[in-house]
Amino acid sequence: MPSMWWDSLGWSGRAPIRSPRAKRWFNRRLPPASSVRMSHRNIFILPTRTGLAFILMMLLILVAAINYQNALAHALAFLMLGLFLVAMLQTYRNLSGLLLRQLADAEGFSGSRVDVPLLITTGSGREHAGIFLFWPDQPDRDMVPGFKEATRVLRSLVPNQRGWYRPERLRIESVYPLGLFRAWSWLDLKWRILSFPSPLIEPNRPPSAAIVAGEADPPGPGNEDFSQLRDYILGDDQRHIHWRASAKLDRLMIKEFTEGGASNQWLRLDDFREDSIEVALSKMAYWVQVLTRQQRPFGLDLIQEVLEVNDGPEHERAALRALALYGIEPS
Repeated sequence: MPSMWWDSLGWSGRAPIRSPRAKRWFNRRLPPASSVRMSHRNIFILPTRTGLAFILMMLLILVAAINYQNALAHALAFLMLGLFLVAMLQTYRNLSGLLLRQLADAEGFSGSRVDVPLLITTGSGREHAGIFLFWPDQPDRDMVPGFKEATRVLRSLVPNQRGWYRPERLRIESVYPLGLFRAWSWLDLKWRILSFPSPLIEPNRPPSAAIVAGEADPPGPGNEDFSQLRDYILGDDQRHIHWRASAKLDRLMIKEFTEGGASNQWLRLDDFREDSIEVALSKMAYWVQVLTRQQRPFGLDLIQEVLEVNDGPEHERAALRALALYGIEPS
């Protein structure tokens, strides 16, 4: 049926492209590319339901004008026809000439929202407005603010697996200016989205062997010299809660102590072997975050890859990246 064919092209925009036949057709017509210039080759345009009602009303007025030989009715019918054609041209021009590309690699945790930065540029110098840019199966469907030059937008999605994540095609559409036509396209910008393992929270600290190497003492707040107060993190020893400071600041605070063995901590995959690989990686991702927030240097041993003891945000990112790509062949 024609409606089924329209839906396979994504006329309604309510769902991503699911049909294998439609996907093959789009891959031939709109192959994946790092940047896409909108033109007549990749823009589809059809009347909306409002546009179809507009056509029906125009035809009824034209039939009445012919039947009653009414000049004003003739003028109204042809005025509506001209307006209809102008609306079609303006809706197409609202997308035509736009250049879209992904600005940088997007990173985040599996099962959590990840913002993908996109750059839209136009060399036409005219204003583009009323443009929607979204993944149909994702919650973010905000309109892109009107722009005349390059503009940066963020579009969010929720990866459902770790590693390099490839979402469905991105949809760009517009019904501007009158809502009589819908112009749209489906874009594959060779997405670069890295999904870290979703952190799995544990109520207790892992066995000391899981994060200790050599003769280092078990990790955790020491009992030698008081170092500082910090926010409580799930898994901290509740015996070290500073209740007076917690009551004053209206949040739990932990007394942190210095300890010599805390500088030689390791997260070893071998010590999580009682769990499945995915569960072990999720637990390790949790402890990577905990140790980073506690400003404790740590190393990561994934057998195939080893990160030496270090600390800081860059070390945290390198550790999470190693966990995300564990067991995944480079492409």
